[in-house]
Amino acid sequence: MKKIALFTFLILTILITLATPAIGLAQTPPPPGEQFNGDQLIFGENYVLRSSQTLNGSLVIIGGNAIIEQDAKVTEDIVILGGNLQVDGEVDGDISAIGSNVNLNETSFVRGGVQIIGGAVSQAEGSTVLGGINRLNPQTLMFNFDRFDFTPPGSPSPLRLFTSWMRDALSNILRILAMAVLALVVALLMPRPLRVIGNTISDQTLLSGGIGLLTLVVAPFVLIVLIITILLIPVALIGMLVLALALLIGWVAVGYLIGERIASMLKTQWVEAVSAGIGTLVLGLIVWLLGYLFCLGGLMSLLVASVGLGSIILTQFGTKAYPQPPTVVYVPASTPPTPPPAAPISPEEFSPSPKED
Repeated sequence: MKKIALFTFLILTILITLATPAIGLAQTPPPPGEQFNGDQLIFGENYVLRSSQTLNGSLVIIGGNAIIEQDAKVTEDIVILGGNLQVDGEVDGDISAIGSNVNLNETSFVRGGVQIIGGAVSQAEGSTVLGGINRLNPQTLMFNFDRFDFTPPGSPSPLRLFTSWMRDALSNILRILAMAVLALVVALLMPRPLRVIGNTISDQTLLSGGIGLLTLVVAPFVLIVLIITILLIPVALIGMLVLALALLIGWVAVGYLIGERIASMLKTQWVEAVSAGIGTLVLGLIVWLLGYLFCLGGLMSLLVASVGLGSIILTQFGTKAYPQPPTVVYVPASTPPTPPPAAPISPEEFSPSPKED
């Protein structure tokens, strides 16, 4: 049950972040009593939903702080990554927190549940959480197939090797299927950014791969420096989450491009969600099977991650199309000018001249 809750929590976090149509950076809250429509994404800033105000949507806070005052209301979910959340009002959905502190004061009312990883939650007397508080452990996300041992004691080693391979195969297939389903959902929520990223991968493969590989090399050192400073640990946490999200979307974009190529080979056309789901499934199977040939699986994963991450950087998460390569137009060599047409001859010029006597 904990594993299912963690899967739901992680997918909810990703989907709400991707599906946010309006990005609010240090947005000025609406006047008291006013309703604010649309999801809100707060990045590195503070957000206050004041008394008598209503947010008709979800609230996502990355590296910032949020306060839901008494008599204020959020009609959907709240997701917070690396910040602090204080709730005095009402939340109709769930509260999901990663590396964050959640304070539920006396007047808070949460109709959903509270899921938290790597943080703390405090609930004052009088606070109500209908869905309960779940403190999740990231290790529950890992599949453990070792307990499925189909070989009786004393079985020969070849049989044990075969059953071990079957467990590994089943584990990998489930992960590949889960990734394909996630890719399908991502494509449903953000079809246009996915097309922009896919076009950039197709047109700027080498540039995307180079930028992505450089980012993968430099990012760990930058994160280590931020963690060493201690004060910048929240910034390092945000950086890791953004990097993980970029790698995920980049992988899905590569799968989407593969799906488009498969559809073209079959002389058909699929919607973005179908292309992303099938392409990501094929990509996962290829990487898994190449893993049995020396280190080709790891090399393939590195190439896909680099190209996908580079295209994310070039397109700013698919919000801006990267300039297309210039089109070379071949102009034919100049030809001698065509002489102008002769002037028309009047009828008088054709009339015979009179004979002289």
